[in-house]
Amino acid sequence: MTRLQLIVGGIILACIAGVVPPAALYYISRNRALELEQQHLTRYSQWIVERAQSTLDDATSALHLVEARHFDDCSAEHINAMRNGVLRHRTVDEMGFYAHGDLICTSWGILRDPIPESPVNYTTRSGIGIRVRSAPKTNGIQQVVRMAAGSHFAQVDANLLMDLPTENNMSLVLADSKGHVLVMLNQPDMTVVRKAIADPAPGQMGKLIYSSIRTPDWIGVALEDNSYTNAAFHRERLFLLPLSLILATLFVSAILWALRRRLSPLAQLQTAIRKREFVVHYQPIIELETRRCIGAEALVRWKQSDGTLLAPDLFIPLAEQNGLIGAITDLIIQNVVHDMAHLLRSESGCHIAINLAAEDAETGRPLDSLLSLLRKNNIDPRRIWLEVTERAFIHPEAARQSLTRARRNGHRILIDDFGTGYSSLALLHSLPLDVLKIDKAFVDAIGTDSATSLVTPHIIEMASQLNLQIIAEGVEMEDQAAFCRRQGVQFAQGWLFAKAMPSKEFQHYFRSNKGSQGPERVEQKNIKESTDAT
Repeated sequence: MTRLQLIVGGIILACIAGVVPPAALYYISRNRALELEQQHLTRYSQWIVERAQSTLDDATSALHLVEARHFDDCSAEHINAMRNGVLRHRTVDEMGFYAHGDLICTSWGILRDPIPESPVNYTTRSGIGIRVRSAPKTNGIQQVVRMAAGSHFAQVDANLLMDLPTENNMSLVLADSKGHVLVMLNQPDMTVVRKAIADPAPGQMGKLIYSSIRTPDWIGVALEDNSYTNAAFHRERLFLLPLSLILATLFVSAILWALRRRLSPLAQLQTAIRKREFVVHYQPIIELETRRCIGAEALVRWKQSDGTLLAPDLFIPLAEQNGLIGAITDLIIQNVVHDMAHLLRSESGCHIAINLAAEDAETGRPLDSLLSLLRKNNIDPRRIWLEVTERAFIHPEAARQSLTRARRNGHRILIDDFGTGYSSLALLHSLPLDVLKIDKAFVDAIGTDSATSLVTPHIIEMASQLNLQIIAEGVEMEDQAAFCRRQGVQFAQGWLFAKAMPSKEFQHYFRSNKGSQGPERVEQKNIKESTDAT
């Protein structure tokens, strides 16, 4: 993923994180307010059936007491028993006795004209028949419910079945288990009532919300206008919306923090190592006398997702500072072996120089794995040169031991960037070195009046005295190459000959520029192999 894609993706995620929590919690608070109000209606529905059952139980108790005495006429004792049933049971306001299908007496006394018994509307599971009817009242008509058992009935005011305090202009309905409405309060919308009876559960229909409860004998329904959820919604919003803003702020901050870390050079470098985004380009090393190619220096490049290549001076210092240079070195070694195995096996005059970090040069960490990899691929270790910089000699004794082991394995040792670090003549004399590379800064000074130009001949003379072969780096002009050749420099690399190139291009370049002399002669004439331990 490119840097631009990361930035765009991060901005999109931050926007989502800023919008989604408030929107989600707004939606949640709205639904929770509705849910809380429906729970409130559910409690009312439960109270309706509990109240109806309580009234039924009270009336049933009165009926059973009278029925237990087995009266068969309207004697004074019978009428007094019914009156006692009314007095002792608060929900019952009248009791009556049927004989041969006619009502002949009540708790008020004997009827002058018997009244035919009307059929029950509903029978409870305990066998109590329920009749719903209208009865005269001093101030109008009241709806009453007669509960019949045996030859007696107990009459109650229908309003007692839902003797509940209401709020929010709530409508209440009591129905029997078959769905027949027995009692209503506050003129409910019957369409909603029928839906609630058919499917006892909380719900919403249009602007009304409702809830219902079903028991074996009763169905209780409570419904109200949806606008009454606003108060509950306001209470939820006072808590949830500030919380949503806090969450949004945390999410956005976390995304921006993660994006910043992901876009940091160190994070990108760590990702590149994990994804093995490094490739190796090879800069030819040329024999100045014959202009033949005798090998190359392996130069790492960071191939980014957009295809661009970053030079090592842009990321190697960061890798060294954060302990990642060893992982990059291992990738370079693996790439070199993969790229050049066939060439190194078939061309004994070809050598590849691999740069070692100062830490690896001191510890010798990669030497064993390098040797194992070369043997696995049937590559002569002498085909691999190891380059170290003067920084590796800050601890000369540790470096001496590691480099001695490297030479014992068959590698030649090159000191890179000479003259820019800490080395002295005495130190160079004591270290197991084979080749000295003159830094580009000294090569650039050739033919100029700068003080640096006076140093270059002395470096060449010193290397010759130490029996070190010399590679001049950064040769870009013909007069620089001629000067080095006259001074006895054996090899050079630079844009005058070729830039660093991918492996396939280098292999073609090498075969085209290895000259007419056999590789064995090149080996004997120009490349001093040191196989003895020093």
